[in-house]
Amino acid sequence: MPPSRRDFLASAAAAVNPPKPARLLVVTGGHTFDKRFFDLFSNHPEWKWEHREHAPRSSSTVYAQPVAKDFDVVVLYDMPKKITEQEEHNFLDLFRQGKGVVVLHHALCSYQNWDTYNQITGYRMRDKPDGALPAFTFVHDVHFPLQRLAAQHPVLQDVPDFDVFDETYGRVFLEGGSQPLMVTNNATSMPVVVWTRTFMLSRLVMIQPGHGPQIFANPHYRRLLSNAVRWVAPR
Repeated sequence: MPPSRRDFLASAAAAVNPPKPARLLVVTGGHTFDKRFFDLFSNHPEWKWEHREHAPRSSSTVYAQPVAKDFDVVVLYDMPKKITEQEEHNFLDLFRQGKGVVVLHHALCSYQNWDTYNQITGYRMRDKPDGALPAFTFVHDVHFPLQRLAAQHPVLQDVPDFDVFDETYGRVFLEGGSQPLMVTNNATSMPVVVWTRTFMLSRLVMIQPGHGPQIFANPHYRRLLSNAVRWVAPR
């Protein structure tokens, strides 16, 4: 079927006025990491990215000033423990304004005593036993498979089942209201390792693997992350 006049005009308009790169904020602080992590964000002309770090490390100073108006997507690779009332307000503005959020690896361990963060990620874990929640476990240098549950989801476009060499988390609790995308059968790991959910007006993707550096060079992991950024970006 030949393209319609509307399709032709839309294609012509896109060629003349290409979409602006998504404004991407990468947040770190509160946990050491291999600096090859930043290679994940290179060679992506569809992004214009910036890095900010909490200082001191247990704080949330990136949100001391409003950030939502300046970015479309925020990638969390931080692990702060404390957040002030003002920082909390500015952080939650991301979700009130429908900004996309991707939560990677140790960022799932942030704000363990802040129930709102648990609602954002759909995930609960504790360093120490807390009522019915046991202390979580982590194991470095594990070979484990990632298997697709929702192969048709845009976050998994061109992402096959694949194996990684990374860190696992165990003895954690994934709440309802999330859509699992990838799972693993490794005994040291939580079963669901990639999932999506919404909070306020925002889309989120949570990706448990990401300790690096081996996984940072994995082309399937890199594709997974780029798909996640694209999917959560405001439409």
